[in-house]
Amino acid sequence: MMLERGRYTSGRIALANLSASIDGLERDRLEGAAFDSLLALSKLLFLRGELLGRIADHDRAESIATEAVDLSPGSARALYLRAQIAGRFHCFAKAKALLDQALASGHSKQEIDVETAALLQATGHYDEALVLRAELAKHDPGINTLGGLATLLAEMDQWDAAEACYSAALDAYDGVSPIPCAQLLFEWGVSAMRRRDLDRAEAVFAELDAILPAHVPGRGHRAEVALARGELDVAAALITPLVESSDDPEYRAVYAEILAARGDSDAATEAELAAEAYELLLMKRPEAYADHAAAFFLGIGKRPKRALVLASANLKLRDTPRSRKLVAKAQHAAHPVTLVHEVAT
Repeated sequence: MMLERGRYTSGRIALANLSASIDGLERDRLEGAAFDSLLALSKLLFLRGELLGRIADHDRAESIATEAVDLSPGSARALYLRAQIAGRFHCFAKAKALLDQALASGHSKQEIDVETAALLQATGHYDEALVLRAELAKHDPGINTLGGLATLLAEMDQWDAAEACYSAALDAYDGVSPIPCAQLLFEWGVSAMRRRDLDRAEAVFAELDAILPAHVPGRGHRAEVALARGELDVAAALITPLVESSDDPEYRAVYAEILAARGDSDAATEAELAAEAYELLLMKRPEAYADHAAAFFLGIGKRPKRALVLASANLKLRDTPRSRKLVAKAQHAAHPVTLVHEVAT
């Protein structure tokens, strides 16, 4: 996998254009923006939040989306938007109910299918999701549909098919902005990490870094790969700037892990700061952060019983192999003696 890097706009320029568009739409909003303008603003804020690891952008995006919904609360478009927001924050049952209402109100079935496929995948209904993902990719073989199919195939442990699909998704993209490809490469790299193919993950994240160096989640996960490979200096260089630039505690947690691996006494302080930040997020959006917080408390956070509570809550939301594995690890960490006794008897 090698991208034709010269075909894309500079990552710095792409992000500057994104922020300029947001600023323009924010000005329009002050003058009384219509639904479409508010919807566009919300989408761009969510996108910037994803790229730069800004939870504040996500919060702002949700607020703007609510303003749009309030302009026409019972319309099919408003119901669909509410479903998207609910799904984004892992309120899956609510999202499904809203999608059903949006479809009944006349919203585009193809768009409903896109969101339904994402919900089915997120909640572990892989076979049903595969039917929709495959049909969407066949009908419109673009970077988003093929990329969505690739992520599903990866979760189903169909690695060869997933790799082929990721490549096809990149080939299908004929735009010049690096952002869609960067988002796809991020998902590809994460799928490689999950199957413990660290060399593949590093190669993919390196391609991502080449076209969009400021992609915060990409750099954060690349730091995790470096940590797993024992490359502590590389990991530290990647993660340190993110601790201050992002309000997501995930990066401080990785930083704490790196410090711990180095034997640095500051690791405990950084881990406690991450714990406090996670607890604040859990108070606001328990569904959205249960899985990441559980993994943190199971690891450098060192509160296995808290991890078990969160992992169990996450499993109720999404019965997936990863969710079940997280619960099993948390159970073993929280009650190791009990489990050993049960096995013995």
